Amino acid sequence: MKIMATLVLCATLSGCATVDTVKKYWPRKHDPVMFDHLVTLSIAVEHVNCEQPDWSQIVEVSNHLSRYAAWRGDPQADNLKGLLNHAERMSHGGSTRFCELGKKTAVQRIEAARSAWEGR
Repeated sequence: MKIMATLVLCATLSGCATVDTVKKYWPRKHDPVMFDHLVTLSIAVEHVNCEQPDWSQIVEVSNHLSRYAAWRGDPQADNLKGLLNHAERMSHGGSTRFCELGKKTAVQRIEAARSAWEGR
């Protein structure tokens, strides 16, 4: 009987931890204005000219989105922080090939956030 009660207690307590873990990654409603910032970011990345790259607007909007996601505990916080770090690295310059690869990476991160936020 004591073993059964111990098993039930362990399952209950581990269930609480599981619920907290699931809640961390559960989709949350988002601010439509932030989705607009994501669209602005996507357009800005498309318009980066790798002959004379200017990532300043991308860094600014990425910083905004990164803080928004971090402050609200959004599951996309790590992705958007990574996008900000990436944009900051790209703003230091490099070859045209480096810029083109950087644009592809930024587009993938933006697409991940878009697919996570769409429909909410």
